[in-house]
Amino acid sequence: MNLKLVSLAVALSATTISAQAGDVYAGIGFPGLTLGYSHMLSPSVKVRGEYAGGLSMSKNGQSGGVNYDAKVKTNRLGAFADWYPGSSGFHLTGGLTFSDISGDFKSRGGSSTIGGKPVDLTGRTFDVTLKFPDVTPYAGIGWSSHPASAKGWSVRAELGFQIGKFNTTVRQNVVGVGGITQDDVDAEVKKVRDAVTKLSVLPSVSLGANYRF
Repeated sequence: MNLKLVSLAVALSATTISAQAGDVYAGIGFPGLTLGYSHMLSPSVKVRGEYAGGLSMSKNGQSGGVNYDAKVKTNRLGAFADWYPGSSGFHLTGGLTFSDISGDFKSRGGSSTIGGKPVDLTGRTFDVTLKFPDVTPYAGIGWSSHPASAKGWSVRAELGFQIGKFNTTVRQNVVGVGGITQDDVDAEVKKVRDAVTKLSVLPSVSLGANYRF
């Protein structure tokens, strides 16, 4: 995350030219807790740096014929620009995200089926990791209960999308066991990948409060 932390520091330094014109905000949603700072460049444009994440989920389940222990973690830094087309708190957002978002699927052993062939995974490895790209474009829409230039407290909400596809890494030692081939492994991995990567965008949503100095 060093590169991502540097990127956020650059974004924040660009927005802190004038503390008198700044906003701080916090919220909750997906991918987790949101904390940010924004700076008004003009009556209709703000730039901001943001952290969102801290969400960690674990679940046991099955994909295809393999039982998995799954764990998902989400952390994201963002450098964004907001455009306010009117006098209300509605705005359009574009920018870049610097992410550490991944899902780990670790096989739990026991009786499984790979490529339609039964196999005992006890003492063997069949793990799949799905990782979202480190840097992706971001687009979104947002709303605040006060206009962009209004000081004090306001309620804010934002819906956006990170645009990218998960990369897949496989760790396994089952090829050759019970007649299992590499094609069988590839077919099983595709089931896991398809369950997560049908979308080419990752949604982001946040609801919280904003304070303008």
